[in-house]
Amino acid sequence: MGWMFALWGLGGGLAIEALDFIKAVRRVGHGWPWRYPYGPGGGPYLVSVLGRAAASAVVAGAAGASVNGMTPLIAVGLGAAAPLILEKLSQQIPVQAGLPIADGVTRPAQTAEPATAPAEQPHRPAPGITAPPGPPSSAEAVSRQAGGEGDAAR
Repeated sequence: MGWMFALWGLGGGLAIEALDFIKAVRRVGHGWPWRYPYGPGGGPYLVSVLGRAAASAVVAGAAGASVNGMTPLIAVGLGAAAPLILEKLSQQIPVQAGLPIADGVTRPAQTAEPATAPAEQPHRPAPGITAPPGPPSSAEAVSRQAGGEGDAAR
């Protein structure tokens, strides 16, 4: 019965691929988006689409075979999300030092940086954008209520 959910997951993965294709066609404006200079060529593009679609089918099929209460809608959602989930998981794997890369050059090891929680990161406005003024401090608020500088400006 997992094969049925794999087909639903394949459909979800292909739906995402169709949306990506539409975005690429709009970006290019004319012609096929995989042609040079816009993309790598038809062969690599087809292999990437088939690979992501297969990953979608595998993830949804595995979930369907192992989870009670799996529905086709959940399988489509898993199939659509599978490429992104697998990409994020692969980013957590450190690269081994001393292994040659495709160009034959040996590079030092790179480890994934641990993600910090959003609460730990200070808020900074984007470059060129000034942050809105914050709420007045308690001393400024008391001064305004007592008839300080705030009332004089009115």
